[in-house]
Amino acid sequence: MKVLVSLLSTVALSPLLAFSEPAAPGSPITLAQAIDAVLARYPSLDAAQAAVDAARGRTIQSKSARMPQVSLDAEYRYLSLRPYAAFSSSAGTNLLYETIRDSYTATIQASQLLTDFGRTDALVALAKSGEMSARDALSQARNQLGYQTIQSFYSALLLREAVSVADGEIRALEEARRISEKRFSGGTATRFDVLTTEVRLANARNARTDRVASLEKVEAQLRRLLGYEAGSPVVLSGALDVPGQQPEMTATIEEGLKNRPEIRLARDAEASAGLRLDVAARENRPTLAAQVAAGLEDGNLPNMYDNRGYITAGVGVSVPIFTGNRITGERIQARADLRAARDQVGEVSRTITADVEEAFAGFRAAQQRLFSADTLVAQAQEALALAKSRYTNGVITNFELLDAQSNASSAELSRLQARYDCILARQAVARAAGHEPQAQPN
Repeated sequence: MKVLVSLLSTVALSPLLAFSEPAAPGSPITLAQAIDAVLARYPSLDAAQAAVDAARGRTIQSKSARMPQVSLDAEYRYLSLRPYAAFSSSAGTNLLYETIRDSYTATIQASQLLTDFGRTDALVALAKSGEMSARDALSQARNQLGYQTIQSFYSALLLREAVSVADGEIRALEEARRISEKRFSGGTATRFDVLTTEVRLANARNARTDRVASLEKVEAQLRRLLGYEAGSPVVLSGALDVPGQQPEMTATIEEGLKNRPEIRLARDAEASAGLRLDVAARENRPTLAAQVAAGLEDGNLPNMYDNRGYITAGVGVSVPIFTGNRITGERIQARADLRAARDQVGEVSRTITADVEEAFAGFRAAQQRLFSADTLVAQAQEALALAKSRYTNGVITNFELLDAQSNASSAELSRLQARYDCILARQAVARAAGHEPQAQPN
């Protein structure tokens, strides 16, 4: 039965394990896999998680004041100088020592805070607020890395498509050069036609070189994000798919004011400032605590070498009377910090609203450019087909044919850029709304 359960568990978990396994360099990787891989093991996220763990440790420390404090003390003492009193008798001189040479002491002490009238509770609440701030800072770091991965991924796709367009243009220009040289040899074209084609071809190759260099830079960024070794191949699986319709702007603003890491951090700072003011207000509260101790010791009369046990117990109270205006200064500082934190919340709220409006404006403009680019590509392709037909029939010059080919390539590049802009604009809307980075934004 145990073997059967183990096998069933392995089968059930195998899809999850396969999903969580990062793609090796050289293997095709989708955008979702890239985001998961970056968020799983990027060093700065480990540092942010360490900050969360440290904040949790501070919370545990603050709670320790409520718990009993127990300690064990043991001591051995050797004393060579021992005062004594001498008494003479018929039997001789007797020495009465006041101390013993070897003394032993062992004590267990315990103390328990009974009440400090809410001061410890305020410190615990302040520590928990710091822990929440650390978690929100981790969320902000994850968002930044996730959207950086999305931008780099689509930039690589765009540049690869641009290189493909450049390759097509170069092939067309090479064919045009071949035809020009053939016609020049036959006397139906001039040397100017050949030189014009060669100049266009050289410019196209230079443009391709620039695009390849830009692609290599973006791939280097992807290798850094994914943790690949330098020079490792980056194989992307995806396309510049146009996103769907944008959501409603008012609802998006409400989501942003609720979910954005920046507003959560600002509100965390406001809550922490309020709690620090609460702590400062409780600094002059008295503290009531109980103590108990039990132990063994020797050196007590009449038989100083006997180990004797003892128990002590008591209740103590500590009341601050004058602290040199320290508490007054802490309260003034806490009130000022709270006022500044509230102003920061208001400023971040305005920034988020503006971010959403700008993202919506950018997405609408990108959609319009994409529609125009689709129309432009169709027109440029039709013009190129007509130019080829007319050039074959000798109606137009080689220069006019090259212009048509250049216009078709430029139109295709414009459409690729419009697709890229539309995708990133939609991701900008999702980011402004505070959504988690994902391949298909909500």
